[in-house]
Amino acid sequence: MKPPPFPRQAVETCDTHVGSGDTPRERSQRMAILWDPLDRVNESQEQIFSFAKKREIQNILKSYVGFYDAFCELLQNAMDAVDTRWSKTDGDTPIDKHIWIEINLLKNSLSVTDNGIGFKPAEFKSFLAPNVTFKSGTAKTRGKKGVGATFLAYGFNYLQAGTKTPEYTIVTEMKDGRQWVDDRDNVVTRPQVADSEPLHSAFAQIDRGSTFTIRFGSEARPKDLRWIGATTAVQWRSVLLSKTPLGQLSLGDDHTPIRFDLRVVDESGAVTELVDQEASYLYPHKVVRSVANLKDVLAERQKRIDRNLDPGRLSAKFSNLNGVYFEWDTEGLKKLLSREKEEFADLIQRYTITAYGFFCYTIKIWDTFNDDTLKLRKGLRMLRGGLQLATDRMIQGDLLVIPLTNHTGYQNQSHVVVHFANADPDLGRKGFQPELREVAEAISVSAVGFLRQWRHILAKNTGAAPSIVGETELASWIQQQEAHERARPLRIANPNFFAPLHEISVTSEPQCEQDVIVLFNQLIAGGVIRGITLLAASQTERYDAVFRYTIRPPVETHLFDRVTNPLGVQEITLDVGRGFISNARILEYKYNIDALIQDFENDVKQERDIHLAVAWNIGAEWRKRYSVVSFLDLENLHARQCHGITHAFHDQMSGDLRFHAIILSELVTYLNGVDEVQAHHKKYSDAEE
Repeated sequence: MKPPPFPRQAVETCDTHVGSGDTPRERSQRMAILWDPLDRVNESQEQIFSFAKKREIQNILKSYVGFYDAFCELLQNAMDAVDTRWSKTDGDTPIDKHIWIEINLLKNSLSVTDNGIGFKPAEFKSFLAPNVTFKSGTAKTRGKKGVGATFLAYGFNYLQAGTKTPEYTIVTEMKDGRQWVDDRDNVVTRPQVADSEPLHSAFAQIDRGSTFTIRFGSEARPKDLRWIGATTAVQWRSVLLSKTPLGQLSLGDDHTPIRFDLRVVDESGAVTELVDQEASYLYPHKVVRSVANLKDVLAERQKRIDRNLDPGRLSAKFSNLNGVYFEWDTEGLKKLLSREKEEFADLIQRYTITAYGFFCYTIKIWDTFNDDTLKLRKGLRMLRGGLQLATDRMIQGDLLVIPLTNHTGYQNQSHVVVHFANADPDLGRKGFQPELREVAEAISVSAVGFLRQWRHILAKNTGAAPSIVGETELASWIQQQEAHERARPLRIANPNFFAPLHEISVTSEPQCEQDVIVLFNQLIAGGVIRGITLLAASQTERYDAVFRYTIRPPVETHLFDRVTNPLGVQEITLDVGRGFISNARILEYKYNIDALIQDFENDVKQERDIHLAVAWNIGAEWRKRYSVVSFLDLENLHARQCHGITHAFHDQMSGDLRFHAIILSELVTYLNGVDEVQAHHKKYSDAEE
């Protein structure tokens, strides 16, 4: 049966009947109290019972502190309900497993309706009470502890719950559950379940299933659904698939997928919708272009070996990639951890553990996906590096740090998912038994070790923002560059350079490492930077270029002058007639210095080998390990030993010089106004203090 289309009418408030002309006053007069889900004792025991139940519920609520916990519980229950109905359906009349979701930022509410199995009358009357569950407790169900519904009822101050079966249809609401739980003076009446009208219009379209609506407020997280910055169905889809059970893990079998419709109402009342989407985890390789499955890479390498060809010369499609990924089944994980403790093999077999690993060339992949593709709240990461534990086809808890002891920068470049079959997490889905976490961490470390062996087929990390979306047409790319030129023109106003036109031929600010190289060479050719001679450049060797510092007569051309030679040195102590030629040294190009520091952390490049780094900007990572001296601060002019050098990076602990740098963005603003930038360059001295 094809699921019905997503209803288009507006969602009603809890003070208005859908399709009814009743006023709030008329409704309150006709509303009938049905029952109290905790009412199991006689009146004489009421106070003792109420106190004990309140304390029990408080302990449950302490386990739910995450922004997405309410989403997880509602979606987990809906997915279990549709799976259960599907499993009980006659093979000749299968149903389509479907869920309808509405996120209303205007009303700060979440509604979830499913076409699942629904509730029997006795089940519906008691399922909100603590530790009551009607699930089988097998691996086929996602929730088993009977505390999620209690969290929904008493974690917030409004819950609507309804169910529809051939024998029984009812819609109810409960108010002030959290207010009662938090009441220490025992003055708030214990909340009752009352008759209600459905808020989620999808409920009218199903023949069987359940509906739930929560209204959020200041009592618990999420207090405000607007906080993450998602306002459209496209944005919320990525949020739900990466942070909730809706992102169902695919395990290489024929598990029938669940489909969902998503409707989002923004603060202005505008509606966006996505229809008939698949509930599937947001694996990084699904949203990042130019990635390769290492299974395909290994297959091509084997073909080359079989043909007596060089296995290291892979086809062009396996070069300059944004990332690589791999999936391990149970037997594959045993081999991956063959050198580890023997008990890990037993755990892998007992819990049928499987794993997925993704490795990207730069952590900016995560930033780009969040900030440029999804355009969510800055600093929020739907995808990022780390270890994600999962069971029963759904992720559990937050990402953990992959416990690498060497090359720790790879922790943030790797996204590893470890899945256990039928392993119960702690209350609130926050963690697993210590031995399961231990084996997952061991798997994640070994997975990173395997994945990083293929970093030579990845793109080079320059610090520039990566491109992770689909390929751009040539005409569109040209238009983008023209727009960038208009928005970010590059001007050097000093008339002492680039004679006779006094204009640099690079017209816009760099966007990548190649732009940095072009601009740097223009500055050398135009006499802005003097004394650096390039011996060789390379795209295949470990480092980018070899250079020398050279001073030839007349050496006075290297001396500082605020107007005509602002990048000069204050004093030359060499014999004026002899000049100077240094030994050959290593130069490294980057878009920003953050990428170079990451290369150091990952042992891709050695700090001790590099003498000069040329980059467009300095980034922010230097603060963690270096103190920086800016030679563009004229108070530090005496320390500049070579023409054109803008910064020196010193070890924070020892104070030893590590390497020099030319930061081109700061150099350009300095040339356009030496005095105007002095306050800015004091910041490096202030940071050191």
